[in-house]
Amino acid sequence: MPPPTPPRTPRSHTVDIDLLRVFDTLLRVGSFTTAAKALSRTQSAVSMQLKRLEDQLGVQLVDRSKRRLNATPEGLQLLPLARQMLGLNDQLFNDIDIAEVSGSIRIGAIEHYATRVLPALIAEFCRLYPRIHVELEHGVSSLMHAELGARYDLVVGIGPVGSGEGRRLSKSRVVWASTPGSTTHLQRPLPLALNPEGAMLRDWATHALDRAGIAWRIAYTSTTVTGLEAAVRAGIAIGVFREATISKRLKVLGGREGMPAMPECEVWLAAAPLPGRRAVELLEAFLIQRLRRSPR
Repeated sequence: MPPPTPPRTPRSHTVDIDLLRVFDTLLRVGSFTTAAKALSRTQSAVSMQLKRLEDQLGVQLVDRSKRRLNATPEGLQLLPLARQMLGLNDQLFNDIDIAEVSGSIRIGAIEHYATRVLPALIAEFCRLYPRIHVELEHGVSSLMHAELGARYDLVVGIGPVGSGEGRRLSKSRVVWASTPGSTTHLQRPLPLALNPEGAMLRDWATHALDRAGIAWRIAYTSTTVTGLEAAVRAGIAIGVFREATISKRLKVLGGREGMPAMPECEVWLAAAPLPGRRAVELLEAFLIQRLRRSPR
């Protein structure tokens, strides 16, 4: 008679919260290198901790075959539960003495949010947490996102729908606009009022015109929406804006006026998760709650 098969050692049913934080961070930032910097660990340590979690659960959680890490179907199933557990874990500490949370936070944001949306929200947040100091500046989404975790703790940016740069706050059409009654859009080459080189809407506009075979020229450049709107209202050029924020004093142009279609965009919030940075986590949760309730 063959010897009896020894019983298998049962898997532990207690998940290390730190492993869940590694998993969550990897999917937020999309790479082992960036996650290691955010978590102040070596890349090999982050890789080993993810492997420990996968071994414990018996499934692969992250697809490593592409340049940007993505969740497997099993990872997508786990992710909301992991974030819920992380939230409950953090709440245990936040509720002990929330008023004592302190620290400095630097936010980078696209111009509309930096000048019209975030100041009032940051003032409200600082009244709730008077020992947290927030610094806000505006710039180009792609450049600010590249410095997330180094120069910035949080970034509010803009990108194509589904870009995965951060948590989506809102989405909107991108439209051409001129002043009512203007024939500026009929001029050739077409005069444009756009952001500086590197800005997403500038790239979208010029590429769309090139594909449509419409000659164009840059007539006005500004880093602010206010400046671009002023140029368009004066009849100097036509502009490109998010439909959700376009001035009522401008007229939207479309196919009827011979303008090529533009894709939708989304506004996202990206955070650099750093252990012990409760101030950043509090502000991230606060902004998501307020901004998703009232998309801008």
